[in-house]
Formats: sequence, C-alpha cells, structure tokens
Amino acid sequence: MRNRIFAIILGLIMVGALSADAQQRNMLPRFPELIIEKGLSENFEVTECVAKVKISGNDADASLKVQMKNVTDKPVSSSIKFRILYPAGESQVRINIDGKAKRYDRANPRHAFELQPGATISFDINARTSVNYSVDSVRKALREQEAEGGRSKKGFLMEDFTKLFEREKFGRRFMVGSLVSKWGLFPVDFSKASIEVSVPSEFVMVTANADIWKQNQSGNTRTFSSDALENFAAAVFLPEGDREDFIATQKVLSSDNFMH
Repeated sequence: MRNRIFAIILGLIMVGALSADAQQRNMLPRFPELIIEKGLSENFEVTECVAKVKISGNDADASLKVQMKNVTDKPVSSSIKFRILYPAGESQVRINIDGKAKRYDRANPRHAFELQPGATISFDINARTSVNYSVDSVRKALREQEAEGGRSKKGFLMEDFTKLFEREKFGRRFMVGSLVSKWGLFPVDFSKASIEVSVPSEFVMVTANADIWKQNQSGNTRTFSSDALENFAAAVFLPEGDREDFIATQKVLSSDNFMH
C-alpha cells in the first residue's frame, strides 16, 4: 500500500525536486520515454533526439525520434521498454525501429536488440495520450494512508495537505521527462537534443531552468523550445490558474516536515 501511495503523490513533484527513485514512480503525463533495461547507461549515447508535442484540450499528440549509439569497444546486448503513460489506445501509438514498424503491445512494450561497437539504433514513436491528471486519486490515497496510520506526528497533517486539492478533481498536466534512461533512474548522455512543446495560450511552464527555454506565441498557441543538453527534464506545463497550487503542493511534498 505504501508504494502505491508514494507512486501517486510523488507524481505531483517536479522532476528537478525528485530523487532518482522518485523519478521512476512519477506519474505525470509526459513524452514517450525509452527505458534501457539491460547494459550500463554509460554504454550508450543519444546522438540524435527530436521531441515534439502539441497539447489541445485533454490530448497530447507527441513524437519522439531518438538515435542511440554503442560507445563501447564491445558488442552490447540490451532491451528497451517503451514507457507511454495514458495512451488513448494501442492503435494511437505507432513505433518504428530503424525504419521498420513495430506493433505496440501494452502488455509487453519492449524490444530486444544488439549493437556492435559504434553502431546505432533509431526509434521513432508517435503517440496520442491524455493530459488529464486525476487529483482525486491523490486525495483518496492520502486519506487511506491517514486512516491506516492513525498516529499523530509533528509536521503537516494529511488533512492539511488534502485541502490543497479541494477545489479541483482533475488537472491538465504535461511534463518533459528524462526521455532516455537506464531503468528510468539514470539519464543517458546526449550529444544533441531538440525539444518543442506547443500548448494553449493559457498554459505556463513551471521550471527551475527557465533560461534554457525559448518561448513564442502565435494566435492561441504558445510554444516552448530548447536545444539544451542538461536539465531539460525539469519542466512541467499546466494552465496558469493551477500554477500557484501546483508550486505550493511541491513545497509541501518536498518538505522535511511532511508526514510520509
């Protein structure tokens, strides 16, 4: 039960404030991600990465193009897990590997491969996903934990924390995650990256690294872009009206006084 609760509440924390273990359980809607399950993260380098998404209503139409290279002097046998949160359906996810189509299997979203020294493998993923994030599920899990614990501690009480969510049931969220990582914990080195996030004009970005992002607006669409190779994961996009509650939530959850 405790792991289930943490998986939900940690989804509200921005990536920049998360520990490595917490990042794996972060459930905010995001780009498709490639998770290396075999081999060391230092065996690979991302030589090309183009990530684009357009958010409209409750949907996100995202594409992720990644070329990954074996930078060792030995063959590397590995497997990739495709992490795609909240897909509209299996038919709304399209995957190509080295130009060949691969059916997305939600029950086993993996691909095994072997790379010779210096060889590359290319992944091209297109997915329509939901950006609707259920705040009610967070509230329910916290109250279950409070009922199970029943002990009084110093610091924030669960009832204080849940008051942050009383005004909404769902919130639209989108996060730029680590995109390519080992086990979802350890980011892989990038030599090139291009990220573009197009959102409705009422959306804003919450990040500790605003200086690495460019912004422009055309009509009712606001576009954020970055070619930075470091810290591009620390960004969450959401309606401007949700911004202050979201930041306040992060402060509570990351506080040493929070009753975990």
